[in-house]
Amino acid sequence: MAPPRAKEARLYTLPDLALLLGTVVVCLFLLESEGLLTWAQRMEVSAAQASAVSVLRTANELLKSLGFTRPREVTMQLGDRLAQRLGAEADPLLAGGWRDSKPLSYSAPEPVRIDEKEGLEPSDEASPSEPTTETEATGAAVLLLGDSMMAGSLSSAIALSLARDPKPRLVRAVQTATGLTRPDVFDWMKVLPPLLEREKPALVICSLGANDATNIREGDRLIEFGHAGWRSAYAGRVKAMMQALTARGARVLWLGLPPMRNASFSERARHLNFIFAQAAKEVAGVEYLDVEMLVAREGEYVTFIRNSEGRFVRVRMEDGVHYAPAGAKLISRWLVDWIYERGSPLGAAR
Repeated sequence: MAPPRAKEARLYTLPDLALLLGTVVVCLFLLESEGLLTWAQRMEVSAAQASAVSVLRTANELLKSLGFTRPREVTMQLGDRLAQRLGAEADPLLAGGWRDSKPLSYSAPEPVRIDEKEGLEPSDEASPSEPTTETEATGAAVLLLGDSMMAGSLSSAIALSLARDPKPRLVRAVQTATGLTRPDVFDWMKVLPPLLEREKPALVICSLGANDATNIREGDRLIEFGHAGWRSAYAGRVKAMMQALTARGARVLWLGLPPMRNASFSERARHLNFIFAQAAKEVAGVEYLDVEMLVAREGEYVTFIRNSEGRFVRVRMEDGVHYAPAGAKLISRWLVDWIYERGSPLGAAR
């Protein structure tokens, strides 16, 4: 009996592969048109971005009318419900700042306890859309506000450094990948008034700008970073935010950006820091704090520095942008000393 013949492997031709790839792309477009539109809206502002948004918005509206977007909507709703069950429900106030968000109620967040064990490294990270408060607080409220530079190790390190009597009520209000150049993506000026009304902070520590070294769109006008008009447009937004933060009498500490590993990004960060420092001089109640001396060497980016004990410690994360826990601790200790040396506004609850 002859052995069975081995089944010959099918050889796919280039047209076969092109057809398969084209089918996948079409299916993704039909089912994920809304996701593609969101992606285009968050691209850097440019003429190409405006064209992409226009085309994808038209396509998404057509596909929505035909019911193709329904599977994605159902999946997103199920994901939100699961997140709520797992305790990761977003704060409605901050969630209301995102583009095309629905009207939301502003309920106070549930308090969570901050571990004050001596010597503990600040490793707990607040959810980027969930303000948290410290329990057993007797002092005034401190609002830790900003983007991913504040969201991780830095906010945790500040919280631990401020754990002294009277304990302030700490509120973390952070949104990663946000800033002041893209209110069409996330609008800080929309959420600030109700946030400040709800929390009534005596002190606001703000770290913003890491996502702002980009072009700006004002109406139909595109203003490229570094060109004439960009500085005045951005400075106007910074001053408006500083004025909003101090409107109720709060004291504001605005943190500058550290040097970045990428030379071009680092130069842009210095440009933003100059604007922050100038704006702080023009708004009463705002102080600008330069962190460069704490996590850099002679104004240049470094990953490690030698601490007071003579040991090298990592101060920056692998991405060359964010703070490592040791770097965040250095900043927080200096920051808290700065607050109390200049007369703390945290002596009593407001």
